[in-house]
Amino acid sequence: MSRQAILASLAAAVLLLTAAPAEAWTTAYGHTNARDRVLRQGCHNYRYHYVVDAPTHDWTLETFLVDRTGERVSSNVLSSDSEPNRGFSRFGLCRWNTVPGRFTIRAKLVWYRHSSGVLGSSSTRHTAWFKPSHFWMRRPS
Repeated sequence: MSRQAILASLAAAVLLLTAAPAEAWTTAYGHTNARDRVLRQGCHNYRYHYVVDAPTHDWTLETFLVDRTGERVSSNVLSSDSEPNRGFSRFGLCRWNTVPGRFTIRAKLVWYRHSSGVLGSSSTRHTAWFKPSHFWMRRPS
């Protein structure tokens, strides 16, 4: 087996181990997206779009930006307490330590269903992973 084939097999194995199972991804509760970009000199915030369609009004959305090597390079937390159900947020990146290429936004939605009963109130936590979205970041020509 060639060295290139071995490296490709290892990369695929790492990707499988770090990714959520495909059947766990959903678009039923929202999505993310971002347009392709050029990495600018220095450190900047790069905008992405999110939509949350949670069954309740009590939710948090964690977003993770993953570079082409599989490394998490930025993250964010959005909350129904301070953000609308749809809008824009930003990932911070510095060109000097960012590997250009294809980036993936992974997003985990957590929502809570509250109920009151004779014995008091309780909350049930629910979790869903959005289908990952992708965009490209390249160095200037």
